[in-house]
Amino acid sequence: MTHPSLGGDGAGPARAVACIGAGPAGLLAATQIKAARPGWRVEVFERQPRGVTFGYGVVFSDIAVRTIEYLAPTLGELLVKQTRWEDVEVRSHGGRHRIPGHGYVALSRHRLLGELVRRAEDVGVVVHHETPVALDELRDAYDLVIAADGARSRTRRALARELGASVTEGRSRFAWLGTGARFDAMTFIFEQTSTGVVVAHGYPHGDGISTFVVEVPEGTGAAEEVDLPHWEHVLAKHLDGHPLEARDSAWSRFPQVRLERCVHDNVVVIGDAAHTAHYSVGSGTRLALEDGFYLARMLTRYPDLSHALAEYQRRRLPSARELQTAGARSMRWFERAPLYLKRPAAQFSAHLLTRAAHVVAEDLKADVPALAGAAAAELAEAAGSAVSESAFDVPLNTGTLHLPGRRVTETGAAATDEGPSLVLSPSPSRPEAGSPPHLTVRLPGEDHPRLALYETGPCPETAEQAAEGTRRILEQSPHPATVPATGIRVRVGPGAQSRPRQAAAALQAQARALYEVGRCDLVDLAAEPGREPAPGESTAVLEIAGAVRAATGIPVMLSGFRAEPGQIETHLLAGRIDLWCEPEGEV
Repeated sequence: MTHPSLGGDGAGPARAVACIGAGPAGLLAATQIKAARPGWRVEVFERQPRGVTFGYGVVFSDIAVRTIEYLAPTLGELLVKQTRWEDVEVRSHGGRHRIPGHGYVALSRHRLLGELVRRAEDVGVVVHHETPVALDELRDAYDLVIAADGARSRTRRALARELGASVTEGRSRFAWLGTGARFDAMTFIFEQTSTGVVVAHGYPHGDGISTFVVEVPEGTGAAEEVDLPHWEHVLAKHLDGHPLEARDSAWSRFPQVRLERCVHDNVVVIGDAAHTAHYSVGSGTRLALEDGFYLARMLTRYPDLSHALAEYQRRRLPSARELQTAGARSMRWFERAPLYLKRPAAQFSAHLLTRAAHVVAEDLKADVPALAGAAAAELAEAAGSAVSESAFDVPLNTGTLHLPGRRVTETGAAATDEGPSLVLSPSPSRPEAGSPPHLTVRLPGEDHPRLALYETGPCPETAEQAAEGTRRILEQSPHPATVPATGIRVRVGPGAQSRPRQAAAALQAQARALYEVGRCDLVDLAAEPGREPAPGESTAVLEIAGAVRAATGIPVMLSGFRAEPGQIETHLLAGRIDLWCEPEGEV
């Protein structure tokens, strides 16, 4: 089907635009298009009655608010007048850690949608409520169809092959609830119950109501999910006697929506229908509003429809994927929360704060000195040492592995009496026939190394690969009699980084199997040789490191990935990794 160029108001004849769904993305797109092209016919079709919405509050970071203020000033003016707070609070281990300096704005979803509908109608958009529509009929009757029908989009399902759509679900179950309990921060709650760990996300959004998302990680009992009094009892100390309420009692798993393409013929898919971002990073509504704005901009900048939609797709999909990646990483962190809760309280809070981005230790110490100090004390206590000014100076002491610090320098030759305190270098001894090459960690001047590391090749991505790798190591890697500890060096390339859940699970299985026979005192996650790691790769590898460390209890080293020492120190404080190995010349 060939469609004419969009025009009107000096850019050709007026055109007709239909939008499926009266959510943030669709309403803002319709409003911006109609405001820029008053001669166009712009209509929005919504299945639900006017004023009916599900969910409670929507939240925006300060960065998101500033972005929206720039893109749509009148909407930005609305947001800055809403409920505002600065802190994050983590409640776990029977205590609380308060972290200032983040900055959030929230308002009820009902209020946001009401305001967006009003603004759309003010500029001449016709909004039809209680009006289900058929995609094929709209495609024939309108020049452009904007599909903004949400995460469970029927349009996306109808065009799944054409769009290259994939939808995968998270492992935790969750429900959007509300409560009259007052929260004055973005509050993350972790409670150990008789059936497992329960997580709650609470934040204020005005109108005397707080949003309260209850999340049940995989493995926690689910028999009483629909029973609100049960959750009121489990989370009573956080609700201050207030009941929970539900506008939609359904429990679900978070849908991760990704598209290879968001345009097909005269249909463009935007908002949650095109890409979702996990609620723990508070970016879903931001993505939706940005989609609506940029779609309208492209349509009014380029008169030719195909060109406009191609430009929108080229610009928006990569930008949205960055937020989606951060959201997916955050989602997996909360799914693994029961494992991370085994860390002491301050390390756990630091682990949470650094789940999707790097934080420099100097900033952590300056902004949250109590948390940073407590995490440093916990790290020192585990090592049986005094608290050090830098986490790099804290010894690493396990049953078999004893190192005086957390920084290792990789060199091209065996250690000498000069240089760094710990070096990783090729073994000076000749490996046995058939065995893989191994490296040693030693102090300069020591006759015997502290640790032998065996190269095991690429990170296993499946259970089958993990089992084969384990067998090969056991057959080919004799335990050096003169070395008290052994470990494995695993190469983590882009393939494993793109599938962190599978890679972490397979590596955990391999490390456990080797540990049980006394052959794995350390897991070294190393960059591939001969390839410069891209910026940001360390973030993906650190997720794998944290998952392996939490699931196995085996110390983890990060090798060869570029990162600032201050960022690495934060991950040492959080207990995500235990050692950092730098290439020679970067000390």
